[in-house]
Amino acid sequence: MKKTTIAILGIFLIFGPSAALHAEDLPGEQFAIQGPSDSTPSAGVVIEDSQFIKNHFASLQGFTSANSVRDEKPLSLTDCTSYGTSTCTDTMFYNYKAFFGHCADSNSHDCVLSITAKSADGVSHKATYVEDFPGKTEYSFVGSPEANLPDGGSSFIVSIPSLPHSHGDLYLVTVNVDGSKEFNSSRFQINDFRAGIFAVSVVSGSYTSSHPNTDVRNVPFVGQVSNQRVSFDNSTGKISGCAQATKTRCALAWPLPENVEFSMALKLRTSINGWIHGRLNDVSATIGKASDGDQLVTVSGKPVVVPTVFQWFHLDSLPPSVTKFYANDPRFMTQGTGFGGTTFGNSTSILKDYIGYTVREFPEAIAWYNAIGDKANSTATAWSFRTIESNNLPQKCNSKENALTGIVTTNSNMFVAAPPDFNKEDLSLDYKVSSPHFLPDGSVFKGTYNLVMRSDYARCLYGFTSAPVSASVSILSADGTSQVATTVLGERDGWLYLSANNFTFSSPTLKVKLMQEIAPKPDMTTQAVAPVAGAAKKTITCVKGKLTKKITSASPKCPSGYKKKAA
Repeated sequence: MKKTTIAILGIFLIFGPSAALHAEDLPGEQFAIQGPSDSTPSAGVVIEDSQFIKNHFASLQGFTSANSVRDEKPLSLTDCTSYGTSTCTDTMFYNYKAFFGHCADSNSHDCVLSITAKSADGVSHKATYVEDFPGKTEYSFVGSPEANLPDGGSSFIVSIPSLPHSHGDLYLVTVNVDGSKEFNSSRFQINDFRAGIFAVSVVSGSYTSSHPNTDVRNVPFVGQVSNQRVSFDNSTGKISGCAQATKTRCALAWPLPENVEFSMALKLRTSINGWIHGRLNDVSATIGKASDGDQLVTVSGKPVVVPTVFQWFHLDSLPPSVTKFYANDPRFMTQGTGFGGTTFGNSTSILKDYIGYTVREFPEAIAWYNAIGDKANSTATAWSFRTIESNNLPQKCNSKENALTGIVTTNSNMFVAAPPDFNKEDLSLDYKVSSPHFLPDGSVFKGTYNLVMRSDYARCLYGFTSAPVSASVSILSADGTSQVATTVLGERDGWLYLSANNFTFSSPTLKVKLMQEIAPKPDMTTQAVAPVAGAAKKTITCVKGKLTKKITSASPKCPSGYKKKAA
């Protein structure tokens, strides 16, 4: 099922300055969403995840409705600077946006303890805190530990003089948290957690920074988020390329040094989920516990270069692949970010900006890849990670608190962020990725994919025994042909590792065939090897009229009404 929410951006802007990605002299790191180039009704797409980390802001908003139901039209919207007051009561519905900022000391909570960088020569360089950026704003708020609500906080800038990038030695550190609280509930919950590091330079000017929507008329139902989530350069009237902005200063992003391993250590009272995905290479991560009970999270890795997909088309000349995909979708012009309208839901152009990291959204992305000629518009270096949404995680093995269960990272434009699917028919773990086949210069894009998973989590998730796990990897293109790529697999120190590199796109599947050794019986002189779960499995074909089913298990049996097909 597709997402049905719509975030309004164009309500503050009749039309953007250009349908082009950005000026030729700007790096991909300064990518900014722009509206269509003219007033002709249009549809466009953006698949680029740094936009959800840049230009974040702090905000706590409370809503009321006639029957205190999430999906009702709200009666009121209140911007709150604290929770549990006479105007922001604990009975209301809330959305919040917050930062986990710089830790002032070891007794701080919900903050970044340190940023370090290891250069190619193995030397470690510690970052020095410079300032909060953007700092406190009119929408900042004080949190409530009892209600699991963090302070509004701020992103911040650090300096690494001994390890500069191409435009200085400043780095923007942003750790963003979005959450909510239901009507009459006592505690807030985290809905999304994102963290990123950007190489930046700070320039002066006049800017309208990102901020929450404050008009209840632009909120169609309680629970809907409608925000101004980009910054504007008031001197040009265009959307700026700032990674973060105040009213007078802009942090412009530049390429990160690719051969540097950055490390972020966090101290969290508002704990996060133990499955992480992101834009890193040679990744490692840990989750532990501090003496005061806070969660300690450390993530390390090198930046990767990620392709960007962004383009507009007039509605009267949409590419065939797009027309075909949305042919029977009545929400085509309401699902995404609206441009050109004056009220909510009255947009003349729509930007599809919600495509996420699940299997069900791959066909939509591929339709747009075909529309742009299977060629990325731009590329940018990235160092970021985020937690996976809880409704996309298998629940049966998530009982271990304060333990990292897994992390998946890739340079692919799209990928499945959840733990890999177990293919019962092929007895393999299947990983799905997707990107345009070509880079902007016409060269073939080469993919990287890294998975690190706790051995005990994998064994629980896939029913493995405690016997050692070995594996083989195959990479299949969308047409089923096999690819040759560099792969590394292993199990050590309680972790399973997979690394695959130099495969091509548009939508290959990485298939990992897992095997386990069976302990020999006393009267055996050799050791048998069986696929998965430590026991040999068989596959039979069952028939019922014209219907057929394949059943795979240690003792396969046909369902009621089916008969086993003779071999």
